[in-house]
Amino acid sequence: MPTENKVVAPLQVERSTVTKLVITGAPNLDPITVFLEDLAPRKGKITVSCWGESWTAYWGGMWDGLTIGQFFCRLDEGYIIGYFQPMLGSQRFSNDALLALAKKSVIDRRRARSGYWEFGDRLDQDDARDLFDQIDELRCVESISVGHQQGELLTDLFGSEWWHLVDDKAVEPNPDWNYLCRIIAAVQQALGQEQQQVAA
Repeated sequence: MPTENKVVAPLQVERSTVTKLVITGAPNLDPITVFLEDLAPRKGKITVSCWGESWTAYWGGMWDGLTIGQFFCRLDEGYIIGYFQPMLGSQRFSNDALLALAKKSVIDRRRARSGYWEFGDRLDQDDARDLFDQIDELRCVESISVGHQQGELLTDLFGSEWWHLVDDKAVEPNPDWNYLCRIIAAVQQALGQEQQQVAA
């Protein structure tokens, strides 16, 4: 059976200059590899790798006259993380913080003299003891989504929209955020040193 001869259009290939840096000696960090690519005026791309993980960001509207390295050094770490890993937050859910918050809510509501307290109505001694004893059931909660399985207890503790309070207060610093901040700081320091050497 004859085959049709298809005309294949030639692929377009563009060549760009990439600068590679390897950064060592940053405290408590493995070697960091950085690829810098100035694609066009005001357009640049950076890729940072450390211990098997990589993060990439592209900017198509950098400030006039800056290279990608110069631009990167002027950015805030939180802004950079928004490009590198958008879903990463500076805080994460903490079960220990949830348990402490739950105990505080019971104690505060028991101590309230009358009426409504921050997390609900004032508790008498028996209700406070019963609610306090149930707090141990929250040890299995690993995230807010898992917390919905304990929705009735969390409602009794914090009110009908408990997830807002838990999301805001049952948290701890996120070590993944801090780790990436340390990598960004090391890259900015190294790029700053490079720029000073070029300017000298």
